Amino acid sequence: MSDTKRIRELIGENEMEIAIRLTIELLEKKTGSADLLDSAILQKSRWVEYKRKNISGLGEDKEINGIRAAVLNICRELDHRAEKGGSQPDSQQGYTPPPKPPQFDSPQTDSTQKQYTARCFFNNDPNSYFVTPTNQIVMVNPLTNFSTIVANRVASVNPNFAWVYLFPNSFFYNVDHAGAIWGVNAFGMPVEMGYVQYL
Repeated sequence: MSDTKRIRELIGENEMEIAIRLTIELLEKKTGSADLLDSAILQKSRWVEYKRKNISGLGEDKEINGIRAAVLNICRELDHRAEKGGSQPDSQQGYTPPPKPPQFDSPQTDSTQKQYTARCFFNNDPNSYFVTPTNQIVMVNPLTNFSTIVANRVASVNPNFAWVYLFPNSFFYNVDHAGAIWGVNAFGMPVEMGYVQYL
């Protein structure tokens, strides 16, 4: 636990940039921690945004406190997984292939229902999006039935939201506790993009 202990010490010393960098480096070495790595990368982007605002005098304490709490939660989860005998490895490449999509022309079986925990619907989007038990978000083309991983489900540090729909480029949507998916329009105003149906 020396790695996570050092990260905690850095957070206590208010060395957030170094703490986030070490967290990302640690997670990049561990298999089966893709969800935590995504969350750490999100905190890095939040930290960069906070620094940018702070230069203008617009940075708020609650922002840095949220980043600090999120990185501590990542360390806590890493320690928890290590105590349980390590995380379940994604694979040797750090990748889990998406499960086969359900067949919509026949009733779902118990085994199919266990492959996905939720389905996401977006306004004016004909594709189907499913959340796997490993928190990957899979897009299924309804014409070809071909599936591909497009995003990840990560924990939200904002108590107003249940989780974050995080894309590889760090773009994200927030999902509230009622299952509504929220984005931001060109004017910076929140807009409901769709909803989540839990299976």
